[in-house]
Amino acid sequence: MNLRNSLKTLLVCVLGLPILLAVLGWVAGLLTAMGDEATASVLGHISTAARVIWLVCLVGAIVVLAMQSLEHTREE
Repeated sequence: MNLRNSLKTLLVCVLGLPILLAVLGWVAGLLTAMGDEATASVLGHISTAARVIWLVCLVGAIVVLAMQSLEHTREE
């Protein structure tokens, strides 16, 4: 996988995971209001895992952009 494809994948993750986090938060709040604390707790843990994955994708995107920039200047 080259840098361009890696960057596309990471960009989709960086932009898509916040939407997933918003939906998970909304559903967890709905389940809490309905009295299903156990499922809301599970969704909270899934949300925490998604936040960690989002942070890793964000750092990865920054690293790939830096590598791409260095590769571009080396070609010139």
